Amino acid sequence: MSLEKPLGSARRQAHEKSQTVREEVVSAEKRAILSDHRADDFDSVLLIASASRGGSSLLFDTLRHHEGTCSPDGEHGKWYTFNGVCFPEFDSDRVPADFDDFDREALLTDLLADVGATTAEGDRTHRIDDALVRLPLQFPERDLPYGEMREAMLDGASLDEVLEDHGVSPKHFDEFAEEDTDERLNDEAIEERPFITSHDHKRGLREEDFGRTLVLKTSVDAYRLPWIREQLFPDTDVDVVHLTRNPAASINGLYDGWRLNRGFQTYDVGDLDLEDYDGELWNYDLPPGWSGDGRLIDACLRQWTQAQGHILDGRDAFDDVHRVRFEDLITDTESTVEEIVDFAGLGESELLRENAADLNQVMTTKEPERARWRNREELVRGALDRADEPFDDVVERLGYTEESEWI
Repeated sequence: MSLEKPLGSARRQAHEKSQTVREEVVSAEKRAILSDHRADDFDSVLLIASASRGGSSLLFDTLRHHEGTCSPDGEHGKWYTFNGVCFPEFDSDRVPADFDDFDREALLTDLLADVGATTAEGDRTHRIDDALVRLPLQFPERDLPYGEMREAMLDGASLDEVLEDHGVSPKHFDEFAEEDTDERLNDEAIEERPFITSHDHKRGLREEDFGRTLVLKTSVDAYRLPWIREQLFPDTDVDVVHLTRNPAASINGLYDGWRLNRGFQTYDVGDLDLEDYDGELWNYDLPPGWSGDGRLIDACLRQWTQAQGHILDGRDAFDDVHRVRFEDLITDTESTVEEIVDFAGLGESELLRENAADLNQVMTTKEPERARWRNREELVRGALDRADEPFDDVVERLGYTEESEWI
């Protein structure tokens, strides 16, 4: 995949700086793993497929606390972008099942770059290395002293302190961001904001860790499940958790995220003329048939419909798919998580049990509230009333025809 294609300048800079970090800055142990392994070396992969604002970040954060798993920090979609498997090479986030014009070895190696193994004790060195590996994707146009930053963090400085010392606002990161910010974020990033930091229970990979399950989730995978099965992981045991959420709550969450100025921007698609949106960049996934005109709430409805419709149509590419309702994850967390663990064959995990008893807040746009969509019920209902047959079909296939269950 040529780096001379659109967005090539930022991608070239990210490649050069990422190469420097991997070859000269991170620990010798991490360099050895990236030299000898790829993401498809894991015995199994657990893939979470969901529409944006469907609760997948919360589920991913929960499952990555299982001591039988390895996982990246945040979504792996950044590595698709890094390797050009994204818009504008395609006209949307959909990738055809037979697309093979990409460097598979490079992509699978990159997918491993920020993966760590879950352990109760964790490892600060991994968290530092992980932050450094991802900085070139987050700020490709900036010349940062990666080695100096690593030494400062090894000496005890926190990530936000080091970032501020080098002119980078921590508000780009979910851990340090507020609900909104006066700081206008530009479009240089390859990784989607807000950026996620490594949790305290991760350490660097070891040879024996490839017998674990690799947990992956990114919203764009909704549009490329057959491609993942046939081209990316053709010989790997991949189980899929299909996470659903009722349309009203999902569409409302998308609407909130579009109107915040703290992240979720994904693509520069040209001029946008969406009612109720004054930003310049597209937010969240880019569905086939997207439009930059009209009502923002209608664009959000199309995002939910297209993502869930593509999952329903693409899930047959996999032998093992387990559907989970976000509503059940919230109201009956213990048994819902236990069902997923059983489905994936992960076994017992004390760390997971502790985390599931007090779920973290991850990538939220507002304070969690049951049926929060009813705060703008007239706007949401207007979109639902205007929806066409594809929306009704997806609602029926997902079993969300009973509004009383829309929490």
